[in-house]
Amino acid sequence: MTRLMSKLLIAILLSSVTACAKNDEKKEETPKVKKQETPKSEKLDKVDKHLIDYVKRAISVNKDFTLSEVRIRQKKEVEKIPGWSIYFLDIDLSVVAKNGEIMTVHDKIFTNGKFISRDFVNIVNKASLKDKIVPDMDDSYFRKDHLIYGDFNAKDKIVIFSDPICPFCQSYMPGVMKAIKKDPSKIALFYYHFPLTMIHPEAPTVIKATMALEKKGVKDALLKVYEKNFEIHEKDEKKILEEFNKKMGTKLTVAEINTQEILKHYSEDLELAGKMMINGTPTVYVNGKKDFSRNKYKTILGIK
Repeated sequence: MTRLMSKLLIAILLSSVTACAKNDEKKEETPKVKKQETPKSEKLDKVDKHLIDYVKRAISVNKDFTLSEVRIRQKKEVEKIPGWSIYFLDIDLSVVAKNGEIMTVHDKIFTNGKFISRDFVNIVNKASLKDKIVPDMDDSYFRKDHLIYGDFNAKDKIVIFSDPICPFCQSYMPGVMKAIKKDPSKIALFYYHFPLTMIHPEAPTVIKATMALEKKGVKDALLKVYEKNFEIHEKDEKKILEEFNKKMGTKLTVAEINTQEILKHYSEDLELAGKMMINGTPTVYVNGKKDFSRNKYKTILGIK
């Protein structure tokens, strides 16, 4: 389902690329935007209605699915391009091949009230403005069942989407987890799995195995998995699990990592990542705002 969603997004409006994000990436200034309240459907203004009509027309030409609803979840004014706003959309689709099963895809699009643009690209550095403007995160992501370190009631809350097979995540995550574990009063660290399956096909199995260890009460299971720097060039789940068990000194079975509870947790993580339009790892949010530097936790903890 997740892969189908990605294909539909590409076919309709999106043109994003899923990839590991380099940990030493140069910090780039994020375009300033002013957040606006999400309008209720019965109170949509003229511009909102025109934009929704455009999206509906774009989708209606595809015979693989039918449109159920288009919702504006959030919109922001782009200060560096006066008069333009970016809209974050939730699009409910009924998939023909899935007997009408409803799926929700997410997209973002620009408008100035008269014209619509899918993106703006800096002609000097070729940077995509669409990639740099992301939706803000609401408090629903601060879930106790996703708190891995720190105090749930801490003033500062950090949410990370990561893939345990991504090499940049492997170099980044242990440091974050250990720092917050050492000084737990200042930060609540919430974690969501986001496997980059196109380049790391073994990731889902490793993630589910990690979840199984956590269910068994293995302390610091996620941290231990990241520190192992897994790189299993396999697609067969049984073989991947054998390598995982060998390296972790465990005896997990295929059945144990595919319980209803684990599959539900895994599916929910993918869904919540999709809602935030995550397309690379590690992706970090600090107090609801995306941290492009991925280092704000150091400032909060006083780490130089």
